Amino acid sequence: MDIPEKNCRKAFVELNEQNITASHRILNGKDVKMLVMGNRANSGHNHEDKGSFILEYAGQTFAMDPGTCDYSSPYSLMYQQCQRHNMLVPAGGSVRAAAQSPCEKTITIRAQGDEESFSATLEAGKAFPLYYKHWTRTIHSPTPQCFTITDDFALYDSCDCDHVEFLWNTRLPVHIEADRVILCGDSGKITIHIPEGTTCEQRTLEMFGGETSTQIAFIYPHKSGCIQTSWELS
Repeated sequence: MDIPEKNCRKAFVELNEQNITASHRILNGKDVKMLVMGNRANSGHNHEDKGSFILEYAGQTFAMDPGTCDYSSPYSLMYQQCQRHNMLVPAGGSVRAAAQSPCEKTITIRAQGDEESFSATLEAGKAFPLYYKHWTRTIHSPTPQCFTITDDFALYDSCDCDHVEFLWNTRLPVHIEADRVILCGDSGKITIHIPEGTTCEQRTLEMFGGETSTQIAFIYPHKSGCIQTSWELS
């Protein structure tokens, strides 16, 4: 029996039980995919990735999740940490800032999308009850070409972290200019505008098997504020 061909791509997907949402759009014939992580209370998925995102473009991963590796390796625990995900992370304290894991709170993503646009908002600070008074992350993408993430946050006065870092992880080549960061793929690139009020730092992170990845950190030297990070695909 012949099975008729059909386009199985869905432009917008919500997994409400897991609180995960995804967008899949097309830019000049190239796929643009984004996945955003919320949380179901006390989920068995214990990575500190609530509020993180993954971004794929033209068949390559531009903003990566570290995934996992052999559980006998110490990297398997390191990969779970918020510092290895694309998040706004408290920094500058006496110990590593850690999200609650497992996270006891449900973090719902309020999202909508279609073939052209995508948006998502979540209260990601619920995953950091010892650090954030609040952290609201909003993703706005009116077209597949343009994205803006707005992070509105405040750390507790009792928290000894004195700043936050917007983290972006990738394995693709990175070029930093005066006011922007350019990620270069085989058939596409992303230009990230360095957010106002931040400084940019490039780091090399060790990974399992002797490999490395690159982390871009936009460092915001305050305990509260609003950071807007925008980028374009080309």
